[in-house]
Amino acid sequence: MTASTFNPQLEEQQLLAAFARQLEQGGAVEINLPGQPALPASPVLVELLKASLKEFQEGNGVTLLTSKRELSAQEAAELLGVSRPYLITHLLETGVIPYRKVGTHRRIAFSDIQAFQAEQDRQHALLDDIVADEQAAGMY
Repeated sequence: MTASTFNPQLEEQQLLAAFARQLEQGGAVEINLPGQPALPASPVLVELLKASLKEFQEGNGVTLLTSKRELSAQEAAELLGVSRPYLITHLLETGVIPYRKVGTHRRIAFSDIQAFQAEQDRQHALLDDIVADEQAAGMY
């Protein structure tokens, strides 16, 4: 997979944790490069940093992929946490997730994988709400 994966070293953990605490306090974030005037960090960059730092604190690495990238069936299956045969049979061939063929190989847009995951997350949240409502009413 053509991607950039970042795994912080153990000795970096304290520095990253301190940085995460400062970011959570809010306020403007500036980038200071030697010999250059300070640049304000965009909100998107700040959110990227926050999300990355959260994963680092949990001991996870972070992999960056561009949203325009196309994935192989194996890469898409790994991102979704399913087997490649399940992806092909139940999600691609049934039209749940769009794809295209290059020769005999399937290519899936990363943005389509993201859209599928977002819809799955939305459906799970709705089900969680239904269960919580039933529990509150003493029905479950």
